[in-house]
Parts: sequence; C-alpha cells; structure tokens
Amino acid sequence: MARSWQELKQEIEEETRRIFLTCPDEIKRFHYGIITHSDAGKYSYDQYFGHWVHAYCAYSQHVSSVGYIISLAMDPDFNLAQIKKMFETIIGTGVFFAEYGGAKLLAKYSAAMIEAWDTLETREEAIKLLNAFQEFVSRLYWWFHWYFPWGVGPGLFPRLSPEDIKEIVRLSQTS
Repeated sequence: MARSWQELKQEIEEETRRIFLTCPDEIKRFHYGIITHSDAGKYSYDQYFGHWVHAYCAYSQHVSSVGYIISLAMDPDFNLAQIKKMFETIIGTGVFFAEYGGAKLLAKYSAAMIEAWDTLETREEAIKLLNAFQEFVSRLYWWFHWYFPWGVGPGLFPRLSPEDIKEIVRLSQTS
C-alpha cells in the first residue's frame, strides 16, 4: 500500500529542508560533468551540455507544470479526480524523462506523488501536497541554475550584435 499523502508531504518537506542550503549530489554531478548515472547526452560530441539540456527540461517542466496544476486545483470548478488526472498526465509522463536525465530525486518524488493520490480525499488536501511538492521542485531547480556553468556562454558563445552580423556578411562576400 502506498504511503498516505500526509506521510509523503512530511517526507517531501524534510527533503526540501535538507536540500535548502545543501546542494544534492545529483545536481553536483551535472556541474562536474559526471554522467555515470545516466546516458542522457553522454555521447554528444564528448561534451555534457546535452545532459544539461535533458535535466533542464525535466526541472523546468516540473516547476511550471506543478504551478499550473496548483492554480487549477484552487479553482472550485476542478474536482479531485480532475486534478489527479492532470497531475498523472502532465507530471507522470515526465517521470521517465527525469530519471533518464539523471534527475533522480525529481523522478522519485514525482512517482511517489502519483502513488499517494488515492489517499487524498479533498481538493484542499491535494493543494497542500502539491504546494509541498512545488517548493521541493523549485529548490532543485534553483540549485540547478546556481551550478550551471554560466561563464561558458559569454566566453565561448558571445551574443552577436547587428554590427557583428553585418561584418560577418561583409567578410563572407569578399576573399
């Protein structure tokens, strides 16, 4: 039998407190390019940005989607069964993607949320559980952005200005 939504909410809140000021190892692995826990992006031209893209998609999809689901769950026109179906459809489809991309905590708690849905009895309970999950997912996402190698962009891939583009066109037309 699945644990109750109250037990899951408590576990998620404890996990959120644990990772609030201490970055989880799975995020550190992304930062250092250690891709032993997933094949996502592993063989992409001997670089690991493909791996970052997989993980970024998983984290960002969860952050925005859970927020939308919470907004709809707060609308009295939506009942518990509809909220459950939205969560299972939107988040449930991302569990495999998150796991494959190396976002194991995200996948673990997404799957646990789906398992705990049958223990919910009211919309209000669902909102409480969803809010705890949203806080957890948001913290993971925050850490992901904190460790992202932002300096690589300006150093290796500077943004081109209109003047740069004109110069590139000019240079390409002359020998």
